[in-house]
Formats: sequence, structure tokens, C-alpha cells
Amino acid sequence: MQYGHFSEDRMEYIITRPDTPKPWFNYLFNNSYHALISQTGGGFSYYKDPKFYRFSRYDHLSTDRPGRYCFIRDTKTKDAWSINWQPVRKKLQSWQCRHGLGYTTINAKNKGISSELSYIVTLKDPAELWKVKLTNNSKTKRRLKLFPMLELICGDVALEIHYKNILMLYNQANFNKKLKAIVAFKHTFIAGKDFGFGFMATDQEIENFDTVRDAFWGPYNDCGIPLAVSNGKCSNSECRGEEMLSALEIDVELEVGESKEIVLVTGYAEKQADIEKLIDKYGSVKKFDAELGKIKKHWKAEVERLYVKTPDDDFNTMVNIWGKYQLFAITHWRGTSHYHGVEGGLGYRDTAQDAEGLFSQDAKLAKEKLEKILYYQYNCGHAVSGFSDIEGTWEKMGQAGLVMKADVAVWLPYAVVSYLKETGDFDYLDKVVPFHDGGEATVYEHVLRAIRYLFSAVGKHGLPLIGKADWNDAYDAVGIKGKGESIWLGMALCRACKQVAELADYIGDSHIADEMMKMYEKMRKAVNKAGWDGDWYLAAFNDEGLKIGSKQNKEGKVPLNSQTWAILSDVVTKERLPKILRKIDKYLDTDFGPALFLPSYTSYNPGIGRVTAFAEGTKENAAVFSHACAFKIVSDCTLKRAKEAFDTYKKLCPMNKAKHDHEKYKVEPYVWSEYVVGPGSKHRFGEGAFTWNTGTSPWMFTAATEWILGVRREFKGLLIDPCIPSKWKECFIRRPFRGAVYEVTIKNPKGSTHGVKIVLVDGKVQTSNLIIPH
Repeated sequence: MQYGHFSEDRMEYIITRPDTPKPWFNYLFNNSYHALISQTGGGFSYYKDPKFYRFSRYDHLSTDRPGRYCFIRDTKTKDAWSINWQPVRKKLQSWQCRHGLGYTTINAKNKGISSELSYIVTLKDPAELWKVKLTNNSKTKRRLKLFPMLELICGDVALEIHYKNILMLYNQANFNKKLKAIVAFKHTFIAGKDFGFGFMATDQEIENFDTVRDAFWGPYNDCGIPLAVSNGKCSNSECRGEEMLSALEIDVELEVGESKEIVLVTGYAEKQADIEKLIDKYGSVKKFDAELGKIKKHWKAEVERLYVKTPDDDFNTMVNIWGKYQLFAITHWRGTSHYHGVEGGLGYRDTAQDAEGLFSQDAKLAKEKLEKILYYQYNCGHAVSGFSDIEGTWEKMGQAGLVMKADVAVWLPYAVVSYLKETGDFDYLDKVVPFHDGGEATVYEHVLRAIRYLFSAVGKHGLPLIGKADWNDAYDAVGIKGKGESIWLGMALCRACKQVAELADYIGDSHIADEMMKMYEKMRKAVNKAGWDGDWYLAAFNDEGLKIGSKQNKEGKVPLNSQTWAILSDVVTKERLPKILRKIDKYLDTDFGPALFLPSYTSYNPGIGRVTAFAEGTKENAAVFSHACAFKIVSDCTLKRAKEAFDTYKKLCPMNKAKHDHEKYKVEPYVWSEYVVGPGSKHRFGEGAFTWNTGTSPWMFTAATEWILGVRREFKGLLIDPCIPSKWKECFIRRPFRGAVYEVTIKNPKGSTHGVKIVLVDGKVQTSNLIIPH
């Protein structure tokens, strides 16, 4: 069954019925504020950090409640409904939601009243704007009451979840007559921690209001028609020490055929004095429309900055529009999602990969993220697992399940090398940056310490110690005693050594180039000696020296990452390559892409970790893990396997034919999902999970632009090296690079998949396929 479709230009996804199999979200955001919004207005908002400065409440993904609701009541008939459909869930004459870049609009019709409810987040300020348009299409004058409503937290959501009975005692919310706004906050209860102020204001006269949740909803009620709406009147409740919300009562009279528009300004401010400024700046229909125009203009420019045109509409859609929008969204706000948003901050490895993926599109924003991961590195070369700019590192915050990841340090060299290739700013290597635990060093030294640390922290096979996990977070017991080793991380370290050796050679540092290549050769030998299992590469050795991912195991065999990274790291030998390719192409492959390994684990193994306890085919337990599939695409292009690369790309696309049954796939059909449930699941194989917040996004953007289309950054310039389907006779990419814009048309009349015969720049034949900027 289908629940929606793209607009003709694919800039919007139009949802045609509200009861999607799972909530389908949009991300509205700027540098300081983020709103996650479903097709019915569900979700939550926050300022700066999803844990510490949570503005609104969102309790249940399964029910998609609560949300940003607008209730309507006819004062004559007493009929009541919600524009959103939720939480009343009343059958409406018509309903539609349009998710666009930077906005979401819900349209509904009921009993002769047409309604339109639009949501945006401003380009620069911590403000979320709603606009309601009501039109009387009936044959008589209508008197209506509008009840916009938002449940509030205004503070630390993790504390709220664990100690709700205590946390609400700090709550206060009042109606400010001057501002025509409800202002809500938590009284400070920890010295030095102020949670700021949430607010909701309108450009209309307010008849009544409520700030106490139970007063508005009524007892025993969390769905359907709220008590205040049923009664036709809010009770002017003021909150102190109770669960709080913001609900306004607005009278609307409509002559036959008349329309009226109402604007609400909600948001967050660290100081109460800033609220009035935000309301004055955005609190009118004219100002809302102007801001929406700016938002659309902004995203149109982002779509067109790096732009592709190929014979494949799905490829174009993901690269130009939705995949790119997703990449921007998670680069800003990687530490949160609609399915999980209480940890706060950003993951270290996530931030590094997001920056690497975004350099070609927005080098300034990506560099800001790079500066963070440089700072959150330790003197020894290792790094934190994650960090919050407000509350510090995950280690400091006591995030026990998230710390001591062995691989975090390896992602820093990749990100720095990508920045240098993208910008040509080699002076950046001399910039002095602090370490998180004190002291400072040049960027170059930060990179070298990361590699040297990883090379020094090895086990008895000469492979990197895995600690509490490598890339596969769910291998959390493999090295818990300090002896387990990661074959994949050995490969990743080899890749880092080769990249930094290439950098050192380019800048004339032969000493470092030699050091890096010696490390590479030593680690490559260790991987090939200990990590080869006869037909494929292992994943790891655990603390007891038992092999993980081996043919000796009944479950968890043929780890995909170890096979693809053997290619990416140039570790695999010519004799072994055909063997691992057969395993990738035949043994692991499905209609949705290759599984992370097979078969799934079926019972908990304390020598491996939580991966063995996950339901079969879910998460790291043999799902089709999109991030890992993206690694596979790049490795295919490295080998010039154009068909295999593009086939996997298409399988991962959310609009893949295998995902057309929305009842089965369930999640948003317009952004990358973290995984699809794998073949180990009897009943859920093919179901999507964990959309938006996934490392798939930067890697798929890079795979598409730099490897399939092959317009790739190098130290000397821009390499033209496509690896495309044979049926593509012509394709195009507009690529900003080092202050210029390159418009590259690839002509392929004979249906080749790779190999450049001739390159012309401004009509002049080049001597190679590497374009060197002047």
C-alpha cells in the first residue's frame, strides 16, 4: 500500500493519509534550534542540545504523540476536530501533509472549513513559527475557536524521563499579557545550570489560556478531544509544580468564503528578555511569509550548488534534494532522532564522517565540525566517544554504554585529509589546536598522534585492541577484558596510514611518509596473517582468543565490513580478492543490499556482546546496514565494478522497488534509513528502521558524487574518474572546488562503465584526467 508520493519536482514529499505505518518525519533546523516533526505534527523541539535544552515533550513513537496541535471547535454545533488529525483521529473530509526542505504543511477539510497549518524554523533564530489559515467554504457564517497547543519540558529530558514526579515540581508557566504569550521555565535546582525559557505567542487576541496539562486535557485523557476544547473554553490555569503545556484559545469568525490567517511564534531563549525580540521579529503573517520565502530560497541555492543530472531520477533526487537535506540536518544535529534523543551531544566518529561528507557542499560548516573533533582528542592520540558543548564528554556524563570505542581516533586522519584535498589549504596543518585534556599541537601532529596511538594499542596478533567496540558498537563484549582485537580496525588503520603517507609525500615530509608506510606494511601483514579465515576475513578475536566471523562459528559469519575495507585499505591480495567478492555478491546479498553478516545470532553470547541478543536481522545482528552498504559501493568503485556499485546504490534508495510496499517497509520513503531488517527475521525482513540520523548519509553522498560520478578531490586538484552504469550515455555534475565551479558533462556514447579517454576544459584538451586549479 502507498501512503504518499513525491511532488513533480521532488522538492516535496506529499503524504496522502495520516496513519502511516510509522511516523514519517521532517527535520526543520538552523544552527541553534531543531524541530523534528511528523506528518501529524508529532515530535519535539530543542535549543542547542536535545538533552539539556529540550523544549517540547514527545513520549511515544508508537502513538506519535504528543505534538504541535491545533484544535478547532465550532461554537454553534460544538463539533471539534484537529487540523493535524492527531490526537483526535477523527475522519476528515480530506487531509494531506507536505514535507518540504525547511517546512511542513498540513491541509485538512472538515464540515465546510478548510484549514492549512504550516511549520517552519527560522534561518537564524531559536524560533519555530506556525501559521494557520482557515477558510469558510460552507454556506453560512461560522464562529470557531482555535486551540493551538504544545506540551512542554523546558529542561533536561533525561532527568524528566527518570524523575518526572520530581522534575515537574520545578515547573512554572504563566501568561504574559504584554507579550500575548505563555512563558514557561524550570526553576534552577542545580547551581550554575539554568535551563532557559520556552514560549508560545500569537498575533491574535487571547480569550483564555491554559498552562497546566491536566487542566487542558482533563483527567485520564491523553488523546481525543481535550477537556478545554470540549467545553469550548480554557480555564486560565497557571502552572507551578505541575506538568505544563502551552494552550491558547483564539476566537475566529468567518463570513462565507472568507479566510483568516493566524501566526504563532514558539521557541526557546536563554534570557527572558530575548523573548520579546523574537516575537516582534516574527509575529505577523507578513513576517512569516517573508521568512518562509527566505527558507525556500536558501534551500534552492543549496540544491543547485552541487547538482547532478543523470538518467536516473532516484539518484538525482537523493543527491540533489533529500539525501543532501538529510546530510545537512544530521551534520547540524547528529546526536538526536525521533526514535532516540536523550543522550545529548554528538558522536565523535559520526561528526568526523559527517564533516567529510559535507566538505564539497559546505566546507565552512564542515570545518567547524572538524575543529570540534580536533579539540576532543586526547594528548595520547585517542579521542572521546562523544561530546556535548554544554555538558562535556560522554565519558564525563557517565554514558557507560557509549564510551571506550576503539575506532574513534581513526576517523580524524580521514577528515583532515579530505579537508586538505577539498580546499588545498595546506597551511591548516600548521594551525595549533588544543587537546581536550590539556596542551596543544599542530593539526598535523594531531593526525600523527591518532595513528601512532592506534598502532601502539595492539594485542597478541599485532591487531588493534577493540576495547568496548569498533565501528560495530554491538561488539561491546569482544574486548571488554582488554585483550580482544579488531581485524576491521586494523584495515581502517592501514587506510589511514596510506592516506597520511600520501599527504606527507605531497608536502615533502619524507620522514613521516616512510614512517606511515612502515606502519601500513606491518599492519597489513598482521591483518593478512591473523585475519584471514580461508575464504574471507574475520571480524575480530575476543578476549579469549576466539574468532568472530569465522567459518568455525555457526552464526555471524562473513562480516561485510572486513571484506569491503580489505579493498578500501588495499590490504587484500590478488589471490584472495575473488573469494571475498563472491561472498559479498552471492552469500550476503539481498534485494535490499548485502547483510552485515550471515546468519544472524539467535542467542546471547557473553564473549561477543549485545549484537547476539538483538532480534534476528535487526540492527547490527545481520541487518542490511546501510552505512556498511555505502562502504561496499565505494569499494566497488575502487575496483571499477560499476554495475555492482550502482545496483547496491539503487537497492539502498528509499524509493527502491523492493520498498514500494509502505506497509512492509514502514519508514519514510524519502531519506536514508540506518538499516533494513535482514533475512534472519521470519516476519520483518524488508522493514526499514532508524531513519535520518545515520552515517549512511555522508557516505552515500560521497559515493554518488566522488565515486560513481567520479568527480573526486585530490591533493593536486580535481580528478575526473567516473564509474557509471553502461546505459548512462550522458550525465552531468556541477561541482564547486577551490573557489571555482566546475560543470562536468560526462559523455558515454559507447556505453563504457569506466576509463576516461579525453578531458576537455573550456574546450582545451587536457593531458590527464586530473584538473589542476590555477
